[in-house]
Amino acid sequence: MVRRGIRCWAVACVLAGLAWAGAEQLRAEDPGYKGRSLTEWVSDLRNLSPQVREKAVPAFRSLGPPAIPALQGLLKDADPGVRQAALRALSVIIPVQKEVVLIVVEALHGNDPAAQQAAAATWPGLKGKVGRDVILALAGDLKHDNVDVRRKAAEALGELHPVEKDVLQALAAALKDQKEEVRQKAADAIGAIGPEAGEAVPVLTQALRDPDTATRQKVARAIGQVGAKAKEAVPALAQALKDADAGVRQEAATALGMIGEASKSTVPDLVLMLKDPDAKARGAAAAALGMIGSPAKEATPALVQLVQDREPGVRQKAADALGRIGQAGSDVIAALVQALADKDGAVRVSAASAMGRLGPAAQDAIPALEQALKDGDAGVRQEAARTIGKIGAAAEKSFPALVQALKDSNANTREAAAKAMGTIALVTTVPKDVIQALVQLLQDVDVEIKRSGIRALGEIGPKAADAIPALREMLKESDPNLRRAAGVALSRIEPSGGGGEG
Repeated sequence: MVRRGIRCWAVACVLAGLAWAGAEQLRAEDPGYKGRSLTEWVSDLRNLSPQVREKAVPAFRSLGPPAIPALQGLLKDADPGVRQAALRALSVIIPVQKEVVLIVVEALHGNDPAAQQAAAATWPGLKGKVGRDVILALAGDLKHDNVDVRRKAAEALGELHPVEKDVLQALAAALKDQKEEVRQKAADAIGAIGPEAGEAVPVLTQALRDPDTATRQKVARAIGQVGAKAKEAVPALAQALKDADAGVRQEAATALGMIGEASKSTVPDLVLMLKDPDAKARGAAAAALGMIGSPAKEATPALVQLVQDREPGVRQKAADALGRIGQAGSDVIAALVQALADKDGAVRVSAASAMGRLGPAAQDAIPALEQALKDGDAGVRQEAARTIGKIGAAAEKSFPALVQALKDSNANTREAAAKAMGTIALVTTVPKDVIQALVQLLQDVDVEIKRSGIRALGEIGPKAADAIPALREMLKESDPNLRRAAGVALSRIEPSGGGGEG
């Protein structure tokens, strides 16, 4: 009897031990958090209620890497809300896993709007937590036998912007991959690193001769993103301006512009490209000449002609380039005045902005700029006001036009007009009738016009002393914003006292 009892007790112990071991194995396979299993938390992510799904997301920080396979499965769910919740849950897992980086980056570049939105929201916070071990693992994947793995690794590195020398070398080597999709993603990744990728420029330069058109485009773009440190690529980029593909020509021109003054030897090539049959290529050449700046002055006559191009985008870039190059001859001013009346609003804005870059040398354009203060496009009116201010003393007769601009329906235009009056006032006298006209604005029924008048008087400063009594009256206004503005204006007009709200 005793022996049988001992045997039963032993069997019970064994069974209990097996049960305990099974439970431990289950816990290992299904880690829990706050008394609930992984399966239960994943189930919450499938819940129809967005609140329940959102509440479940933080749990995955503690559930950790074992949750990744289950979350990957949810990315195929028919409900976009579930897919978004799964991505958010993946992004809180610490430490960040390579698999998670690849999943989120793939969602960023994918065709699922819901997943893309969630990835865009989570990626900035996730990116800063990616360790060097993950980055090196991704760099190692650039040599993987599977082309899809190599492509995804390059894509992920493009989002991480690693600056480690060994990673950059791995990306440069990937520019010679046998598959064009990998070469393209490698070029994208190097370009995203920017100026710190200067070491890759020699390999990028060689890759400008890639047999694949899309790869050449991306390589040229990457060189431009490296910027001034890519100056050794200038001769190869000049050659790429003659590429059979318009997209390559466009990217090569843009890259030369981003390199800047070091590209000045290519100005004749870019001038020839202003006659390219492709509009985007012509525009890119014009923009590049503008970015090269004053060393591209020999391009001025050709750019003057280009302001009359049939494509508005090209005209806009030509006008902008004329302002950046800075040759303010009568032909340039005439071309910009003509562009200020262009039927396209963006061209008119660029023309006004270009005149602003020319400063006092654009004084012959003042009548056209005053007319532009009445343009139907608020952006044009705003830029015209700014430019009148930049012309300076020669624009002293523009005060009345600027006073009228203070009544503009657009707040940015009113602000630009007020600042312009202050800028001109620094270098010339301000007629009393101008101050009186501004004081009259303080009586307007429109609060915004009142505020613009106050702002202009403050910008003019001590030369607006005659307006002090009227501004002190404004300190009694019921509107706190008007009182505050009046206090600021008074402090600028009489710095030694009298400012502040009443």
